[in-house]
Formats: sequence, structure tokens, C-alpha cells
Amino acid sequence: MIRELHGKKRATSIDLGLGEPTLKPEAGPLRAALAWVEEHGCPYSPNAGLTELREAVARHHDHPGLREIAQVGITVGSQEALAVALLGLAEPGSDEVLVVLPTYPLYGKLAELFGLRVRSVALAAADGFAPSASTVLAALSPTTRVLVLASPCNPSGRVWPEAELRALAAGLDARGGPPVYIISDEVYRELYFGEASPCSPARFWPHTVVVGSLSKSCALTGLRVGWFLAPSSVASNLHKAHQFLVSSTSTYGQRAAIEIFRQPELLSAHRPAYAMRRAALLHALDEAGLAYVPPEGAFYCLVRLRGPRAEDSLAFCLALLDQADVVAIPGLAFGAEGYVRLSFVGDPDQMLEGVRRLAAFCDRAPERAV
Repeated sequence: MIRELHGKKRATSIDLGLGEPTLKPEAGPLRAALAWVEEHGCPYSPNAGLTELREAVARHHDHPGLREIAQVGITVGSQEALAVALLGLAEPGSDEVLVVLPTYPLYGKLAELFGLRVRSVALAAADGFAPSASTVLAALSPTTRVLVLASPCNPSGRVWPEAELRALAAGLDARGGPPVYIISDEVYRELYFGEASPCSPARFWPHTVVVGSLSKSCALTGLRVGWFLAPSSVASNLHKAHQFLVSSTSTYGQRAAIEIFRQPELLSAHRPAYAMRRAALLHALDEAGLAYVPPEGAFYCLVRLRGPRAEDSLAFCLALLDQADVVAIPGLAFGAEGYVRLSFVGDPDQMLEGVRRLAAFCDRAPERAV
């Protein structure tokens, strides 16, 4: 659905649907990696990744029970990390994956691709899609083996509070039986707008697999360097799945990642720019009288549709592109019908013009076919 919309985009379109940074990455680590390759060549790395990088990832996350190098695997972006986590944790035909909506649609699609049963549980729109441990716990079934969470969340920008994560862990512990594994997607971990960085369920639930990458925080989506941190009881399964899928991750990309972790301030260097764009977007939405879910992290905002087309977000977005030349992503893609996802990664002036067009379009009567 998202790619279909982008395929219809024109050269003149204002793109509020971008899911990747437009800021430029820091070039120093890339140059250093190239210099290493010029001297040493570009051989395979060890299957699980370069030792120095795996150690750096473990130090950076610093989650209890996930600090050993054997628990860390370097993957081809976070998408591969998600794939190997699902392959290593659940059995097709018997195990169920529970996905918390609204969220990135990849989780359910990957699980279905691997023959896993998928169910979803929706957070309440009336509460701004606030994370709720009780809602998630009530949705677990006897066959639920994996629970997928994202914090900060794409598309809502919501961050799971520590209190809700503690309650979730307590509820999972009280459930008994085989553990429900949490896959915690933390790719937006460095992009938050509160005082403290987002908390991870790995702090409270030992059966958590953490997924991360450099793509969003460092504007390196094309470098394709991600990772997982997994409990020792399942880490070998994930390493095997990774080996069978891709053998190993780019040596050049890993060398660049090592240089970034040597300067950890680079991981959050773009956050001030996104904070400014967020403020500008929310001001524009307020001026336009559009309701929204205030994003606490990531670089997206869910905006509530109004007007005669408000309950069909896909049809709304197709018409918005055709008639107002603005790209927005339908909430339907994420399990948030009646909303559109806007991104604040693009040019600020274009973003503000796009919001003005969006607000005007919401109140425009639908065009009738002749």
C-alpha cells in the first residue's frame, strides 16, 4: 500500500509520507571504513559480525542479561533481524505471533511469510493509542509465543512508559507455562523528544529479543547495518537463521558502524533537528485545526481525518495525491483507520505547505465522477 502510493507520486508532489531521513549522514565514519577496505580488502566478516561491533552494540544497549557478545548478531538492517527473530522463536503451525496495533505492517507480513499464525490487538484510539499492558495481556492466547512491540512506534510516535513495561513483564511472569518472547523493535531508540531515552522491555522481561539499526538515527538506511540482542537460550537459533539467510553482513558497513560507535554522540546527533521539525509540524496542525497524536519519538505523526472522507484513509490518500498533489500514508496500513501518517523528515517549508493543503482537502466535498 505504501509503495503503491509512492509509485503514483509526481515530480511536483509534496511528500509527507517519507519513511527515511533526508538529513545527510556524517561522512567521517564512511571515509574511515573505506580507508580500512583500501588497506585490508573487503572479505567476509564472521557470520555473527565483527567482534568489536558486537561488543559496541552490547555496551550501547546495556540491557540486563544481554551483555554477552554471543548474544549479539549483526544483520542486514533491522528487517533481517526481525526475520531471524521470528524464525528462531516460533514454530509454524503451532505458535502464534501477537502484534500490537497501530504499528509497522512488516511484523505481521513476515510472520505470515514464515507460516506463523498472526493475531493483532489494537490500542485505543480514544486514548491516543497509549501503550497499555492490560490490553496486551488480555489479548494473549494459550498459543501465543511471540509478542512484537515497537517503542518509539511507527506510525504513532508513542513510547512505552516504564510503568507499563513493568506491568507487562509482571503479567507475562504470572501467566506461567512456556515464556512469551517479546521482540522489541528499538530502531527509533535515539529519536525521542522527552527528557529520558525510551525504556526497553529487556530491563524487566528476560525473554526479550531487542532489534536495532543505524538506519533511522544516523540517516544510513542504505548502509543496511542492524543487529539483534537475544537471550542465551535462543541466541544460537537466531545466529543459525542469519547464517542461512545471508551468510554475513557487509564488511564495509560494519567497519563504518564501528567508527560510529567510537563516537557515540553521532547516534543522537540528528535528534535536535527532528525536534525542531516536530515542533513546526505540530504548530501547523494546531493552526489548521487538525487533531493528532503528539509523537513522543520517531519522526511520524498520526493525524485524525475529518470531513466526508474521514473513514476511508486509503481512498482519502489516493484522492489527496491526485487532487492536492500531497503524499500521506493511510492509517489503514498500520491498523489506524481514520488517520493518516505524516512524516517530518522532509523540507520544513514543504511540510507546512503540505499541511495547509491537507487541511483544505479534508473539508472539500468529494469530486463526483462524470
